[in-house]
Amino acid sequence: MADTDTLQAEAERMDHIARLTDPATFRYLEEKIHVQEGWRCAEVGAGTGTVARWLSNRVGHYGLVEAIDTETAHLERLQASNLKVIKQDITSRPLEAGSYDLIHAKILLMHLPERERVLQEFADALKPGGYLLVEEADVRSIQRVEPAEPVLTRAAAALETFFYMMGADPAYAMTLQPSVRSTGLTVQGTDCQLTAVQAGSKEMLSVSLSLAKLAPMIVKVGLMSEAEVQKAFTLMEQPGPTVLYTPTIISVWAQKPEA
Repeated sequence: MADTDTLQAEAERMDHIARLTDPATFRYLEEKIHVQEGWRCAEVGAGTGTVARWLSNRVGHYGLVEAIDTETAHLERLQASNLKVIKQDITSRPLEAGSYDLIHAKILLMHLPERERVLQEFADALKPGGYLLVEEADVRSIQRVEPAEPVLTRAAAALETFFYMMGADPAYAMTLQPSVRSTGLTVQGTDCQLTAVQAGSKEMLSVSLSLAKLAPMIVKVGLMSEAEVQKAFTLMEQPGPTVLYTPTIISVWAQKPEA
């Protein structure tokens, strides 16, 4: 697969995840955090820029949104005078201390072995009174399939195992609230999302495209056979009675105490 094709496939995967999860994110930003005009915001792990675009519309002409990622090819379509795309690895170059009114990261920390240090650096980068919104996935919920289908349960278990092998924590979402509290921020609220998706639906693509991304490596290390992977794709992509659940998204929003 050509590099361009790889980028397009990854953009499609992230866009499908965004369509499922962004409505809740926008609700937290608007109704719980009350993002204001003039704020400086960091969208870390910006993906295809859907949240960064929403924030840029919200903070107005005098605000600034920094869309930060290690891969910025998916952000090139963003065009706004108050939106800056930054290629940066926050594990080696932290955000500037005391500089942001809002920092948001979604399904990022679970992939970082240094997740607790990075979370503390997020807290340190907030201005007094600034807000942090972090959202993480518990991948284990995709093992729930109705009616029962062993190959799909096996595929879900293989994804969980492979995440661990890569140094990620597929269950990190369940410890997110105490992790945020340990940074010294005041937790203002939490919420979770869990969506049942039907075989053959557009919503199922958020799961099947994630499996497609990792399938070659899952087969290579022996977690599944090629035939099992192909059967899993068929069950997910063809319309039918099969229902499985997306990863559970845990969201936590917190505020830095005023100086």
